[in-house]
Amino acid sequence: MFIAYSDASVKNNKAYLAFLIVFEDKSIIGRRIIVNETDSNIAEALAINELLSFLRRYNFRDGLLLFDSNGVKKQLKRKNRQIHKYIPKDTYRELRGLNVRTQLINRKLNMAHRISRCDKYLPSQPISLINRKYYQSIENYPDLYLQASVLKEYREIYNKRSATFHEAQMKLNKKIWLADLVEENGEMKIYEIHDKRIHVYGDTIIKLSRINYVRISNHWRVVRRRKKLKKMLIK
Repeated sequence: MFIAYSDASVKNNKAYLAFLIVFEDKSIIGRRIIVNETDSNIAEALAINELLSFLRRYNFRDGLLLFDSNGVKKQLKRKNRQIHKYIPKDTYRELRGLNVRTQLINRKLNMAHRISRCDKYLPSQPISLINRKYYQSIENYPDLYLQASVLKEYREIYNKRSATFHEAQMKLNKKIWLADLVEENGEMKIYEIHDKRIHVYGDTIIKLSRINYVRISNHWRVVRRRKKLKKMLIK
């Protein structure tokens, strides 16, 4: 799945809308749009609408949209209330129609916030070169969502203090493919890779923990799977 960020900032009676999309092959598309608007909630909703228009234009489906406004998320889910005359009431339904889930994150983690506040040009990957089938040929490769609290655990356990949300989600999906499934109870699954355990409930990674031992057999299986993965991605 792709992972998108959306945000807006208001300054000098102008709204600076921004969105950033990170695709499966790590291609990045970013946009910054300036409009006449002074209400921050409307600006953030407009940014989401601009992202939705972009997704529809290029038929990009299956993703996760991250933004930091709880007020906007509540507004999007209200079927009978118009957020703004230029924003359709069915914006949330259209996102779901594209199989795009929405999730709240802390503003400090919102990559689009940086774009909305910067004044420099940020180059994007040419759309024609984006490879959305990067992992599609790999059997059983996971495409799991990430609970926001797991990012903090990922940063601490892997000592990556500046890791972004999309980096953690992509890396943990890869580690799950490399790992052993050691426990399964209904929708709850626990994967083990070296001295780490990744807890998954349904389609979401909900916890990352450390254990105080490493199974030698697990270690070598991970090494072999990593080599196999590299060969498959080269093809």
